[in-house]
Amino acid sequence: MTKNIDHELRCSVAIATRLIGDTWSMMILRDFMIFGGTRRFEQLREGLNISRNVLTERLNTMLEGEIIRKSPVTEGAKRMEYKLSRKGWELMPILTGIHQWCETWRQDPTNSMLEFVDSQTKQPIKALSLYSQDGRELGPPDVSVLPKSDEAIEYLEKFNTPPKK
Repeated sequence: MTKNIDHELRCSVAIATRLIGDTWSMMILRDFMIFGGTRRFEQLREGLNISRNVLTERLNTMLEGEIIRKSPVTEGAKRMEYKLSRKGWELMPILTGIHQWCETWRQDPTNSMLEFVDSQTKQPIKALSLYSQDGRELGPPDVSVLPKSDEAIEYLEKFNTPPKK
């Protein structure tokens, strides 16, 4: 997404994508979630086989976005660990949804390495879905996107996309 979209629409998708939308950021988040929300720099670097500079850049972006926080391993220690913040943990449904989408559409679903399960029952998590305010499950034809401002309407009109009212 371009800065233009952020500026004109204050686009939430563009903002989120800037924070977590690249492959490395998603893999870092996955590793945090797999390992209980806490990782050290070297654990991430070795587990992901990622360069130090790329990992540092991604972690700094997530720190700035308050998706993770950094603290000493123990009081007074020089070694640091990173922990998912509540904001970071709230990305779990997104990663779960991406995982479920891939499991549905991948060429070899039997070759999957991970499964999201209920911690208590160890049963797979039910497929994520969208629901209306009154509880109806929604499919693609049931969902619309509406502009929330005159700026958004003007932006959409530039691309001959008439807004739904």
